[in-house]
This record gives sequence, structure tokens and C-alpha cells, in this order.
Amino acid sequence: MGEWFLRRNVLNAARAQLPRSDEPAGRAFEQVRLLGEIARQVSEPPEELPPGRRPAVLLTLYRDLVYWALVADRKEDPSIPPDLEAAWRGTAEDRLLRAAGSQENLAAIRLLIGLSPTASLDTSDADVARLRAFTDGLYKDLEAPRRRVNRILIQRWLRLAAVVVALLTIVFAIRTATLGPNLAKRKPFRTSSTLPECATGDGCDDVLFHTRYENEPWVEFDLGGTKKISRIQVVNRSQCCQDRAVPLIAEVSNDHSHWKEVARQDTEFTTWKVRLPPTAAAYVRLRVPRATYLHLIDVTIR
Repeated sequence: MGEWFLRRNVLNAARAQLPRSDEPAGRAFEQVRLLGEIARQVSEPPEELPPGRRPAVLLTLYRDLVYWALVADRKEDPSIPPDLEAAWRGTAEDRLLRAAGSQENLAAIRLLIGLSPTASLDTSDADVARLRAFTDGLYKDLEAPRRRVNRILIQRWLRLAAVVVALLTIVFAIRTATLGPNLAKRKPFRTSSTLPECATGDGCDDVLFHTRYENEPWVEFDLGGTKKISRIQVVNRSQCCQDRAVPLIAEVSNDHSHWKEVARQDTEFTTWKVRLPPTAAAYVRLRVPRATYLHLIDVTIR
């Protein structure tokens, strides 16, 4: 299970394929990246360059880049070929063909990299683009081990994240099962009055209800029969006016006539959590024993 999650063996094997800077292939790979960046800056200079044949300069850069890319691909052979011709001969043709895309392209590229300095002055932008695509193909193959390492790391974190999500889901399910359902959810409730602006349901979307200014406003929840409750949670408005719900009294009743106070909150609050011994109740009422408005965001009864 630990290997499936962390993938240590697979990751170590993939990292072993990465180019190392203390080996010829690794140093060649560094040259490939450096020459690629220099070629990009010549192609897209940040400021105006002196007059000259830029395609010829790019041809020289890409020719050197091809050489070092072929050297970087020789992981099993630590020797460094003396020139591009030797490096080309020592590379499998399918490797070159994969980067070129076709035999026609490969033949054209072979001619380009063999041009003399004077002949390279006639190099066109299309020739440079073809050679650049070839070097991009070589570089893509060289980057394959690094991409594999990244994929394994992503898999590792996705699997660990999946485990965390699964554990959190289990914990949440256990907690919900332990606490019991919210008895106030989708149950009917009544209020002592309704603010006219909230009567249509459009003007008070940010609150569960909103009473008029009156003496001892209240909200009452019908639990649909006598239930055992042990928790009440009240969420007050956070933007303003928290003092309007203070003091807040929680009361229970079984017959809708006789009410018993079970908790009281005398200071301003954002969330008020009440823990009770198991208490039988068919109705729960929240009441403010003074003249005020009463408005709350949410009420949970378990």
C-alpha cells in the first residue's frame, strides 16, 4: 500500500534516468537548454540587433544544439563524438526520423547542417523553422524522463489527496451519524411577525427570517413530533446588528403550551452553540425578552 501511494521505487527508477550534470550526457543537456534559450532570444530579440543575416546565425546555433542533443542522448556511451558528423552517425536513424517527422524532412535537415559558413548566408526563414522543429523533437525526447518524474509526482499527490478526501468523508459521515440529523432542516417554522419587506421572500435573502420591531420577538420550530435533542446551534448576522438577538433564550415544549427554558445567551455572538442533556421536545423556540427585531442566518437542532 505504501508503494502504491508514494511510488518510491518507480520514482527512484525514473529519477535515475534524469541527466546528471557530473556526467557527459548531463553536461550536454545543459548546453542544449542554454543554446535553445540563446536561439529564442535571437529569434525574438528584446532590442534591435545589428545588421546581418539572422537565419545564418540561427542555423549555427541550431546546428550546435543538434550536436549536443545527440550527445545528451548517449547515456550508455560516455564518450563524446568529436563533431556533429560523428554524433549523427552514432545515433539510431529511427531516433532522428522521429524528430524530423519524415524522410524528406530528415534529408533536408541533413543538408542544412552540412552547409559551409558562406553557404549558410543564403539560409531562409523556412529552413530555420524546419531545423528548429527538428531540435524541438530532439529536446522533447530528452525531456521524457523529467516528464515521467513529474507524472509520477502528480500521481503520488493525487492518490494522497484522494486518501485525505476519503478520510475526511468518513470522519464527516461518522460525525453526522454521531450528532444525528438536523431536525430543523426542511421543517416548518413560525415567527412572531414578519417584516413587510421580507414578506415576499425577495428582500431578505441573506437571513432565514426577519421579524418586525416588537416586544419579545420569537421564532418557533415544529420538529414533527417529540424528539430527543441535545444540541442547538444558532448563526447570527455577521454584517451588522448582532445586538438585536441578545439576550436570546432557547425554550422547548412538548404540547405547544408549556415552555421550558433550556439555555440563554446574554452577550453578542456570531455562532451560539448549546449542548444539552438529552431532552424531549416537539417544539423549539428562540425568543428575545425585550423590544427589538429578531433575525438569524441559520438554526440547527440535533
